[in-house]
Amino acid sequence: MQLNWLDRIGDWNPQLFRELKGRLNLRNVAIALVMSLVCQMLFFLSWSGRVPSENIHISDPYCKVQATYFSYQQQDQKLQAQYRQLQNQFNHYTTPQHYNPEKIQQLKQEIEVHKGKVKDIQLKYNGNCPKDEINVEKWWKDHYAQMFTGLCVMLTFALLVVGCYMLISDLAGEERRGTLNFIRLSPQSSQSILSGKILGVPALLYLAAALTIPFQLWLGFLAEIPLGEVISFWVVLIGSCAFFYSAAVLLGLVSYWFSGFQSWFGAGAVLAFLSFTNYKSIAYSPNDWLNLFSPVVLLPYLVDRTGSPYTQLPFSQGVIQDWQWFYFPLGASGISVIIFALLNYGVGTYWIWQALNRRFRNPSTTMLSKRQSYFLSASFAVVTLGFAVQSTGKQHTPSLFDNFITLLSMNWLLLVGLIAALSPHRQALQDWARYRREQTSGRKGFWKSSLVQDLIVGEKSPAVVAIAINLAIIAAPVALCSLILFIGSDRSSKLQLLSGLVLNLTFILICAALTQLMLLLKTDKRAIWASGTVVGMTLVLPALLGLLSIHPGENGGGLWLFTSAPWDALRHASTTLIAQVLVVQWCILSLLSWRLTRQLQQAGESSTKALFAARPSV
Repeated sequence: MQLNWLDRIGDWNPQLFRELKGRLNLRNVAIALVMSLVCQMLFFLSWSGRVPSENIHISDPYCKVQATYFSYQQQDQKLQAQYRQLQNQFNHYTTPQHYNPEKIQQLKQEIEVHKGKVKDIQLKYNGNCPKDEINVEKWWKDHYAQMFTGLCVMLTFALLVVGCYMLISDLAGEERRGTLNFIRLSPQSSQSILSGKILGVPALLYLAAALTIPFQLWLGFLAEIPLGEVISFWVVLIGSCAFFYSAAVLLGLVSYWFSGFQSWFGAGAVLAFLSFTNYKSIAYSPNDWLNLFSPVVLLPYLVDRTGSPYTQLPFSQGVIQDWQWFYFPLGASGISVIIFALLNYGVGTYWIWQALNRRFRNPSTTMLSKRQSYFLSASFAVVTLGFAVQSTGKQHTPSLFDNFITLLSMNWLLLVGLIAALSPHRQALQDWARYRREQTSGRKGFWKSSLVQDLIVGEKSPAVVAIAINLAIIAAPVALCSLILFIGSDRSSKLQLLSGLVLNLTFILICAALTQLMLLLKTDKRAIWASGTVVGMTLVLPALLGLLSIHPGENGGGLWLFTSAPWDALRHASTTLIAQVLVVQWCILSLLSWRLTRQLQQAGESSTKALFAARPSV
């Protein structure tokens, strides 16, 4: 009877029942509730300690007699003027021509009197406000909004950072104890098991956060924030929890090689990201898309601070009301920001769950299928391109050309992630190569041939062709928009952008081919070798050029065209140099493709044939 509600949960989701039963005991619940209450008390006391009680100047806006300050100031100015007049008269009658002892004596007395009056007035308006004249009620009223937003920011960081740490740590513990494979054998669906993890592992954290709701509602009421707006923040916060917790579970499933460090890495990454977006102003560039991943983006609308930069609040989104997406005034109202944020979380969570469903049941498979990656690239291209196309008419905003360069950099990061998500490992490639060798080829058209179909949508085939298709999906709208929106621009800007696009895409294809070659190695650390290769290609050459003081536009500056950031070098490069670099890149790509094909052919040979050929199989 006592645990009847837990039994009902067990019927609905056995994994959630398992998580709650192990955590919701009296001791853990009491600790969570006490910690929540203590944190709220400390939060309130920290603000109470700021209430002005003494040593505030009479001119302070929270001093009730502030109005008399200006009266005293005017009186002081009049007395100072009279004092200067008396001083001038005194100097006049002390000269030999106008010497008058009686007048001098009279002026001395008047000067002394004025000195006393000036001193008294200055003591009054240069002094502190009397304690009983400090307007504490006004101070609290002016700071309720700051307290409300501070509590919202604190809740956001606590739920997302601590929750992600708990989920990743729990999965790492399950993997270490060997119980995760046992859970995989359960007849439950992967959605049921993993949603049970997400709902159950941070259950005590949810309880502690729920205990702050009355305090938050009270602060919102005192700050005159409508109840609907407070609820809208919680809706966005719940959406962010779904996204970040799903990402944390995915990291926990794929990061077994972190050796127990993955929970700190994941929580640290979330903390760094939230800290960045918390104080990242809207810059009218594709980077503004990142602001939608933080619930804090909604707070300026709750406290009516969207039209100007502001201080004294625990966040800074800048002038958010001019924010646009494909020229749509996204920042004009809080409703549109809420809708876009929830859509953003929804789409992101959907793609994460596609990867979760694949990797949970089969840890050796790729995170996404090739077909799924094409739709992911298309959705990413549309969303980020919208933030590159903004026109606020304000000064000191990025140009369209700069926005497109930023957009290409973001696309590069996605494609590097797709290389990791789509590239199969050695065993899968060997299985595919043997299957291809045994497959009888019929006379079909090029696009209908089994090899082409395998390379485009096959689960175990090399990922280079799929990466090339993803490149085309992402590059096509960028190239099209650059040609349309840059009408009237000088020819060199278009050439720089399109040349940089081609150089960037070829560089990514080279990374994809190298990664696939690294994953064919016999070593158990092939994933680390592949990651190190991509990181090395991305960071080592630019760092080396920087250390050698080789900069774009100088002797040897053309080497920057071979890096992942060729943009500055393109401003100084001739068309001939760009063409030469492209030829070299395509030669490197062709060589790597030939080597990959050769290794796959060797992998497809039977062990007997390899033995007769007097060479070991790959």
